[in-house]
Amino acid sequence: MRHLIGFFLIGVCWQAAYGHSDSIKVYIFLGEECVISQYYTLPLKTLHEEYENKGIDFVGLFPSPGSDTASRQSFQNKYQLPFELQKDTAQAWMHHFGVRVTPEVVVVEESSGKILYQGRIDDTYFQVGRRRPVTRNHELSDALQAISMGKEVPVDRTEAVGCIITRVGEKPAIHSH
Repeated sequence: MRHLIGFFLIGVCWQAAYGHSDSIKVYIFLGEECVISQYYTLPLKTLHEEYENKGIDFVGLFPSPGSDTASRQSFQNKYQLPFELQKDTAQAWMHHFGVRVTPEVVVVEESSGKILYQGRIDDTYFQVGRRRPVTRNHELSDALQAISMGKEVPVDRTEAVGCIITRVGEKPAIHSH
């Protein structure tokens, strides 16, 4: 019952906040303490600047139970993110999309609620703490480019590599995924 109420509230919030439109929303799950989230702030800024005037909106969501207004503001100030950052209160969005790590992105067509892409930003990180010297695949960028051109997203799902999100009521995880 609790999950049904949560999904109902997500739907109500979605309608109130975003209404019906053909715009695209990029939900970016971030963690203030996650080094991988910190690393991706520059590519996310670049993508935001490229697509902000093309009907594609970005919002950063912080699902960690320890996230608060001060830590999000500090993160935004430090990394100069030009899009809105919000607490994922009660981890409603995280559960709705099945997100487990930060960073992970979910690209949604607002009018239908259809997920067009979900997963990693690119393949720079292939394991926690392990980066490629050269990034081979840029899935989020490729998805946004296809969407902006009215084409099918080439890859609609990838596995995100990042810091495990502590669920509300759990002790913080020591390891990462």
